[in-house]
Amino acid sequence: MRVPSLGRPGPLAVVASNAVAPVVVLALGWSASVLLGVFVLELAAVLWWAAVKVPFAAKRPNNAIDDHRLLGALQAKRGGIDLPGPLPPVYLRNLPTLVTLVVLLAPIELGAAFLMFALADPTITAETTGQMLLGGVGVFAARGVETAADYFRDGGYRDHSPRSVVLAPFKYVFGVGTLLFVAGPSGVDSGAVLALIVAGKLVYDLRTIQVERDPDRRGVFYRLYGSKETEIEPEPVVEPDGDPLLRARPSRAVAVADALYRGILYTLTSTVVFLYAVAAFLAVFALRLAAVPIAVVVAFGTLRAATRYLRYGPLEYRCYDGVLVAYDTLFDEPQQRIERDDVRSVAVETDLVDRTFDTATVEFDRGDRSPELQFTVPDPDEVEHDDTPGSLVAPHVDDPKAIADALGAGWLYERDVE
Repeated sequence: MRVPSLGRPGPLAVVASNAVAPVVVLALGWSASVLLGVFVLELAAVLWWAAVKVPFAAKRPNNAIDDHRLLGALQAKRGGIDLPGPLPPVYLRNLPTLVTLVVLLAPIELGAAFLMFALADPTITAETTGQMLLGGVGVFAARGVETAADYFRDGGYRDHSPRSVVLAPFKYVFGVGTLLFVAGPSGVDSGAVLALIVAGKLVYDLRTIQVERDPDRRGVFYRLYGSKETEIEPEPVVEPDGDPLLRARPSRAVAVADALYRGILYTLTSTVVFLYAVAAFLAVFALRLAAVPIAVVVAFGTLRAATRYLRYGPLEYRCYDGVLVAYDTLFDEPQQRIERDDVRSVAVETDLVDRTFDTATVEFDRGDRSPELQFTVPDPDEVEHDDTPGSLVAPHVDDPKAIADALGAGWLYERDVE
């Protein structure tokens, strides 16, 4: 159980914090089973407050999934949604991490922790249950105060991406799981096991402080996963002054048709397609049974359609002298920018929506910008913080050549397309 401190805690504060556990056990007569139960409940508190933090994290992950068909469109979004009062903006690009945390990571981590707690064969009575709940409420409140003070009041959200926020519960479940695994074979209600648990948590917390305070020292988690120092500070896209030479924006009907087309196409060209076969198989026995897999198909298709519309539906393409800016009219925020000298090639494609509405999709490519494959996260001073996409795509525009000419890349259009 940890007491929140003002500023960064030192080794003495950590020793004092970890000393609370054995003192409580001895003074109040709590068992080691209660102590382990409180550790598990603290993990639940860590996960809860991590979920609260994720929407407000201002940085981008250094492993962005912008090309992911289902969720990449959300993570590519720039700009936040302002909230009333003292709360910072929330970012749509953090939604994929929040969904992953709530739907996948939190249930797995809590399930594993409770399983290891059960394998430790704890002594559970009405008295110990009340003590665990009391301790759980205490750590939940302590974590809440820590979140309000460090993350919101002191602006800690500016230093984190949603991915670095999730690092804390990931490390914690590993530490608690290790303690429960060690304690399990011997049972938990013994002085030796209590000493082992307290000493293990003390070493874990001291090691965490050592890594955080020494810029030249990085632990295993930081090298394999990264930290807030290795996340990307989003640079705002600068829009040139003055009025654009040309504005191009697909109509709303085209944007909606494109979103619906992409949603249906996703269910036919991804792993979701097997649900159609499941629905057909179940329909042989009872037509009502087929409704379940079909509902899942519709859910995935709707999600894909919604993310596609949010990604490209509100965009307006503004052409300046030698600069093309993709501007999001919904978030009132420039999303991408490409300059004439950056363009290496131009490609034009037409899909079903383009052929239906007599439009075309034009792509201005910067060339090969694929990141170098690495097995560990680089040191913070070696991380590539340039999150500029490799190309700018303008889907379903009426006159792609006019956009290329306004950008000053008309000769590339003639070379690559005509």
